[in-house]
Amino acid sequence: MFNFKPKDNLFFELFTKGARIFNNSAKELKLLMNELDNPKARLDKLVKLEHEGDLVTHELIEYTKKMFITPLDREDIFNITKGIDNITDGIESTAHLFYMYNVTSATPEAIELVDKLIAVSDNLVEVVVELKSLRKSTLLVDKIIEINTIENEADLIYRKAMRKLFENPEDLLFVMKWKNLYHYLENSIDDCETLANEIRGVGMKYA
Repeated sequence: MFNFKPKDNLFFELFTKGARIFNNSAKELKLLMNELDNPKARLDKLVKLEHEGDLVTHELIEYTKKMFITPLDREDIFNITKGIDNITDGIESTAHLFYMYNVTSATPEAIELVDKLIAVSDNLVEVVVELKSLRKSTLLVDKIIEINTIENEADLIYRKAMRKLFENPEDLLFVMKWKNLYHYLENSIDDCETLANEIRGVGMKYA
């Protein structure tokens, strides 16, 4: 049976803490997009969340160094830690792009994409929580399949948004801004799927 010693629980607590940070970041990004007339407060909150995520990453790395025996392979711990950090970083970068481009209103397609980002990160939090019970989890695979489905739906939104953007490209500055913003939003969703697939691979290893 795949049991962990009590001292190993810190790994999973930190994974979950990091996941909740990127989930909160996705929700803050949605709020920022709804408040683009005054985005600074939301941007500051996202920067704070990113810093909190960095602290979790640092703590995970340092704790792994100290542990002689770890509940997962060190490479798996590093990849999961990096995956969590990448998602939070990507969301914060997207928020900065909205601010730097001085975007005053979000397109319907951008709202759809950020809603998919929230949905995929909601499911991913549940996947990360399941790491502590890989063998006996009945939820893990279903949630990862749901993440894959949401990512596919987001891909369709992204492609349609890009096509619409280039149908009548009269305002080249508008095209440039939204081409990058759509790309960043889609990348954040892809980062979530990448981490979900990484965790699925870890689950198969310990099955």
